[in-house]
Amino acid sequence: MRRSRAAILAGIGLAALTLGGCTVNESDIGSMAEPMNIGSMDSGSIASESISSDQEASDQYLTRNSSISLQGSDVADMTNNVLAITNEFGGVVAQQDIRTDSDQNYSSLTVRIPDAELEAYLDRLASVGEVTFLSTSTLDVTTTVIDLDSRIDTLNTSIATLTTLQADATSVADLVAVESELTARTAERDSLVAQREFLQDQVDLSTVYVSISADPSATTDSPNFIQGILDGWNALINTFAAAITFAGFLVPFIAALIAIVVVIAVIRIVIKQVRQRS
Repeated sequence: MRRSRAAILAGIGLAALTLGGCTVNESDIGSMAEPMNIGSMDSGSIASESISSDQEASDQYLTRNSSISLQGSDVADMTNNVLAITNEFGGVVAQQDIRTDSDQNYSSLTVRIPDAELEAYLDRLASVGEVTFLSTSTLDVTTTVIDLDSRIDTLNTSIATLTTLQADATSVADLVAVESELTARTAERDSLVAQREFLQDQVDLSTVYVSISADPSATTDSPNFIQGILDGWNALINTFAAAITFAGFLVPFIAALIAIVVVIAVIRIVIKQVRQRS
């Protein structure tokens, strides 16, 4: 049992060295344990094989993002056209924002489009309205993808070794030690696979930010006879109200002026009568 436990511990150490990038020969692994069952690492192998096939299909991994601003007379109609074109190109709308004032005058969309169709998609959007801004940025993530693939392969090798040691464990202590390492390696591998799949999604689908706004020169008000009558009536009412208010303001001054005139007239009459008597 001591020899078996020593083999278990040596195997765990070997798995750790493998994870660190060391090369391990099959004969070395076979000296500590029997050949592993291929079925015990199906999930890791499938993930690794899928990623490897994707990597072989392309020597470079690029993510592309584009921004385009459109102007036109009818924002609602332009937005519907953008949605129709997106559906035609097999894209999906990740986010949509419509702002309204007295009328719809702005909308923005975040769209995911197959990368191979990006140029054709942008050309079609240019027919929807006047393009006032267009920008495309490209990011090379090849190094990140290769690093993730390498780490995933290394972890799969480590997991395979630990799975074999788990089957050969002859004591509870050995089994717990192996399972602890196996759980940690598997969780790390699954996390890296998720990151790899996310990067692949960014490579396969380009992100396009679409802004749509109303053309200022096309937003003039159209003639409205009824509205003109209402505006004129309201102006007449306001003028009449202002005249009444001004008249009310003058009443005290007019009253004071009349009183002064009456007093002056009385004084002149009195003065005239005094002069006649004298």
